[in-house]
Formats: sequence, structure tokens, C-alpha cells
Amino acid sequence: MSFSSELLLNSYALTRRAIPLFGLVFCLLGCQGVNPTLDTLGTFLPGKDPALMVSRGFEYLLLEIDGRKTAMALGSREEVIDAGVVRVHERWYSGHREMIHMVDGRIHTALGLTMEWRGQRSTSPHWTALALSAQPESWQRELDLMPGYRFGHIDFIQTRASSAPRGAPTMPAGTRWFSDTVRSPQPVGREWVFTQHFAWQQGQVVYSEQCLSPEVCFKFKHLGLIP
Repeated sequence: MSFSSELLLNSYALTRRAIPLFGLVFCLLGCQGVNPTLDTLGTFLPGKDPALMVSRGFEYLLLEIDGRKTAMALGSREEVIDAGVVRVHERWYSGHREMIHMVDGRIHTALGLTMEWRGQRSTSPHWTALALSAQPESWQRELDLMPGYRFGHIDFIQTRASSAPRGAPTMPAGTRWFSDTVRSPQPVGREWVFTQHFAWQQGQVVYSEQCLSPEVCFKFKHLGLIP
């Protein structure tokens, strides 16, 4: 086990409505784990608070997998109008060149991991519409997956208002919870059925539990800007 750190600042030119930010690529502690995804994600020493091991002046996303934590730095954030609805696109980077692109707090694409979402052609229900509706909404997510390049993989999703899942962190008053029930056909074996959770506060997903595959499931929590 070895520890190394490396910072690389890149400026990003965003759209007129985007928030000017800097990209940060940082190397953290590398550890071998049971889950192969952990072999590519920088991790922290046990018991260390990730908020104490990041650089000031940048915005971070705390990521947890199999009980182990790391952080990804915000590279860019921009607002894109899609069919008259404003969607927030965020790109988060690790120190080992992994990138997770989120749209309104949902994973859109993921690169550099043992499971990759190379492309996605779908539009999820907007959180505001879900908050105003008493009915669940069904939709489909079309993905291009690696390894084993599966082009046009379809997930069948039902999204509804819900309560906080067991073990979720305490959220401020006014936080709304939503859940996805996902049915995902698999190349071999049964259909994979799982649940995702999202905490929505003041127009932003501040915590979520999402999966790339049966072996790769994350908990995400916004750390915000580290002053």
C-alpha cells in the first residue's frame, strides 16, 4: 500500500449559464479490495474523514462503495435546456481518471471504472414534476455498457416518492425522498431487480444510492465547496 498525491488544475470554458469552475485531478491512497472497482478508485485510510483530506476551494462528491470512501472533484457544471426543462449536468473526476457524468443527480455515463456506461439515450422524470405528482412514473433507460459492449441495453424503471432508506444519513427538514425500482435484463441468468434512492433538497440531489451493475453500487453525498 502506498500513498501519493498529485494535483492538476484545468480551467473549463462553460456555457453562458454555466458556473465557472476548475477541474481537479488528485491522486489518493490506493488500496486493493475484494470488489475490483476499488482497485481503480482512490481510497482513504480507515477512520479518516474524507473532508479533511481534500483541497480547499473545490467542490467534492463523497463516494462510498462496500463501506469504503473516496471523493471525486467537480470538473464542470452546466445547465442545459432539454425539451423546455433545465437539466443540470455535472462531471466528477477521481485521481485515477475515472469520470462520472451526472444529470440532475443521476448517473448518466461513467468512464474508467471496471463497469462503464459509455452512452445513454434517455430522459428521466424531472424531480419537480415527481414532487407534484402522487403517482409513480414509468420510463426506460437505454445504455451502452462495457465490458462486453452491450449496445442499446434497456432498463425498465418506475420512480416514485418514498421515504429515506435504512442507514441513510439524516437530512434537513424539507428534504424529499424518491426511489427507483429498476428491472435490468442480464446476459446470463435472471433479470436483475434493485432499488435506487435519492434525497432532493432545494432543487438538488444531495444524497443518492445508485448502481452501475450488480457488483458496483455506490452511495453519493455532496460535500459542497470546501472553504
